[in-house]
Amino acid sequence: MLRPGNAGSNTATDHITAGRLALTQIPSRLHKQVLIRTDSGGGTHAFPDWVTRRRLKYSIGFTLTEDIQAAILALPADMWEIAYDADRRPRPGAWVAELTGMLDLTSWPKGCG
Repeated sequence: MLRPGNAGSNTATDHITAGRLALTQIPSRLHKQVLIRTDSGGGTHAFPDWVTRRRLKYSIGFTLTEDIQAAILALPADMWEIAYDADRRPRPGAWVAELTGMLDLTSWPKGCG
């Protein structure tokens, strides 16, 4: 996707445009099977709002803010579970925990978090 040389990087508009372009290449009957993924550049309010309105599945990275970091550090050790790779093998040194309910996500689309 060509953009002007002075365009900002990773804007919500860019992500929405890329999403629209990608979806035009897929038959509309298959759109509900698509998973839209983006890094923290897509972690704006506008992009998740766009994919939510279209009832698409998505996974969006975001910057770890101070409140998120504090919630992670407040998790008790027994809340952490080993992470697995795509082949369902434990990932050495990788752990996961659930933060749902520990953050205020009311300004994000329903279902985030």
